[in-house]
Amino acid sequence: MFEVFTNSIVFPKNLINYHNKKGGFVFLYILFLVVLMSLATIVFFISHKPQAITEVNTGCTIVDNYLVCTGENYNINNRFDMYDFDIHFLSDTDDIANVTNRDVFTIILQGSLLTVFVGDNEVNSFNFLQTYDINSLEEVTSILKNSVITAGIFIGLISNTFIIVFIILISTIPFMRFRQLISYKKIFKMLTFAATPMAFLFAIYNLVNFDTIIFFILMLFAYRSVFILQREIQFRVINRSSGGSNTQGKDVSNETEDNSSQMEDDDSDESENDDQEK
Repeated sequence: MFEVFTNSIVFPKNLINYHNKKGGFVFLYILFLVVLMSLATIVFFISHKPQAITEVNTGCTIVDNYLVCTGENYNINNRFDMYDFDIHFLSDTDDIANVTNRDVFTIILQGSLLTVFVGDNEVNSFNFLQTYDINSLEEVTSILKNSVITAGIFIGLISNTFIIVFIILISTIPFMRFRQLISYKKIFKMLTFAATPMAFLFAIYNLVNFDTIIFFILMLFAYRSVFILQREIQFRVINRSSGGSNTQGKDVSNETEDNSSQMEDDDSDESENDDQEK
């Protein structure tokens, strides 16, 4: 995998040698790119410490799986930060509509109910305290912390999966003219490896959060691997045609099979089947 990663950045024309990598390897490589792009999310959750939530600063306590807010520090507009969520603790006599400082992502605990809002829309509400048999704010903090971290990382991985797969699929469009000479499956494999610089750029951008204009300028350079791979395939097609060889309809990648067959992950049976189909 390290060899593929290095070639995709330094020697992208060598990516044509990996057209026979097995599907399992390609899947793992996509997963690697997704994790690379999600580093910023993982670092955020590791480095960020949520605000302390106690009976003193909330003015609330839990009695028999029920939130009671009678302390002197209680205020309906008290809010506590937990990563990208704001948490509010409300007395059962208060109206949620009276909370004036709600953020985009808000969690409200009132009575035994926990309600999640996105903007003004209620996403979910359930009997939180009784379901988990919670009797202290420390337990509330621990469960919410673990839930937000798990959901945040999962959402980050899913969104980055869609991004990288979309980039790969869009990149295949200029290669469609080679469909008569090379299978789409092999094009997809090579472009998965060629997407490495773009995934790496996303990882840096998410970590550093530099200017968006600079990001798009650098994306043009990151797309270099795709351009070079396209040029390499076109060069081999032209050479084959100019040589007058009667090989039309066969896979261009056959030229590299003798070299790539020595690699551990070559799928020689798959290559033979593709040639027969052509």
